[in-house]
Formats: sequence, structure tokens, C-alpha cells
Amino acid sequence: MNHGKLLLATLIGLASTAAHADLTVTTTTAGKASFINVGGEQLNYIKGKRQRTDSTFSGKAMGLITDIDNMRFVDLDDKKKVATITPLASIADELQKVGIGAMDATLTRTSQTKTIAGYSCTVHDIKVNMPFSPTGNPGDGMDLIMVLTGTVCLSTTAPGLADYQGFYKAAADSGFIFGNPVATKSPAGAAQAKAYAELTKKMAAAGMALESHVTISATGNNPMAGMFSKLAASDITTTVTKIETGAVAADKFEIPAGYKQKTQK
Repeated sequence: MNHGKLLLATLIGLASTAAHADLTVTTTTAGKASFINVGGEQLNYIKGKRQRTDSTFSGKAMGLITDIDNMRFVDLDDKKKVATITPLASIADELQKVGIGAMDATLTRTSQTKTIAGYSCTVHDIKVNMPFSPTGNPGDGMDLIMVLTGTVCLSTTAPGLADYQGFYKAAADSGFIFGNPVATKSPAGAAQAKAYAELTKKMAAAGMALESHVTISATGNNPMAGMFSKLAASDITTTVTKIETGAVAADKFEIPAGYKQKTQK
């Protein structure tokens, strides 16, 4: 399995305004990125402080559980019947290695509105500038800036907003990224993960993302800038197509019986 494929797929989910509602949201993702196949459909489930994203990319099924209570990610390979567990603490060093500096993330409301999946949303302009050091040594002349720009359509009336916001606030407060943690093994992936986490935190606080279009680039005045610009280059659109509220079985967020378990360090 390509463990990077869920980094962007799990960024945009949806939820509901009814209190304590389990959520099942269908999204589609399209676009291009140098390090990930982003075309496909995702089923996003939220139950309290747990989220599961089931995705299909190029005919391959993948699952990722984000478990805030147990401070871990669980990557499910249904074909091989293997569950790869990544403790949140184990990726801290990888994120630290990229020497992330002060991040500037803005979310600006516009006057444009849309109807997505039957619900009204307001378009916001988004921008994140995040200095980082791919060598882990800021100030060594190799520093770069990761730039995320685009739009997101946020709804404050779609069903399940309170639970959606509750999950993402708890995740952000606990230091979670949104996507597969294996992507943080590369400097570009780690920088993108941190930038997306900051962006997602701001978006979730303002409403529920029903549609987003994000482009990513890396800039700098050094020999590494060209290489990292190619690694970071992405243009991704994610759209919610269906929202369902109703009980999601608790075992949906557990490792299936008979799966071999291994811990990713």
C-alpha cells in the first residue's frame, strides 16, 4: 500500500448540527500531486473522538483510523489483513526534523455562496505560509516556505456541525495531523502535514468544509528550492457528495479480528 495516499484524502470531512450525532460523509477527491494519487472516493466516519476514512484509489481499498483517546493512527490493509499502528508520539521527531518556523494561516470570508450536497455554504479564501527547514537546521541557507492557497466552502447549517467541530478541536488540541502519518517520513510530507493541520483547525472552527480547492507549492532562494517545489506541487479539489447522520457501529473504529498487528516506529 502507498501509505501517503490518505494524507489529502482525510483532510476534508463533513459532519452535522445535531448534538452527539454519528456521521457518515461521502467525498470525492480529484487533482494532481507529485507524491500521491488523489483521485477517488472516500467514506468518512466520525464517532466522538474517533474518525475512520475508507478510500479507494486506483482500485485499491485503504482504511485509516484516527483514535484520539488512544493517541494513535491505525492503517488497515484489507487485502493483506494487516493493521499498522502508529502512536502519535512516534511522529513527533519527524515533524521536529523539518524545523518548522512561525506559521501564518488566514481564512477570509467572501460574499460568494454555494449549495453543495444540498446544503448552503460560504466561500472563504485560504492561505498558509509556513517556513521550514528540510535539513532540520533553520538558518543554514536551505530554508524554504511551504505555501498553501485556495478556497473552501464552509457551512454552518449542515447537519452535525457540533460533532464535526468537536472531533477536529480535540484532534488539534492533542497534536494530531490529518492524514496518514507515514507521509511525515519525508521533509515535504511532514511540512505539508503540519500546514494542513493548522489550516484544518481554522476551517473547522468556522464551519464544515463542503468543498475545497487547494494548491501547494514550496519557494526559496537556495539549491534545494527547485527539488522541493516539485515534491510539494499539488492541486487538489475535494467535494462532499452525501451526508448521513445515524449510529455508526463502534467496531468500525476497532482493528478487525484476525488482522496481524504491527507497530510503526
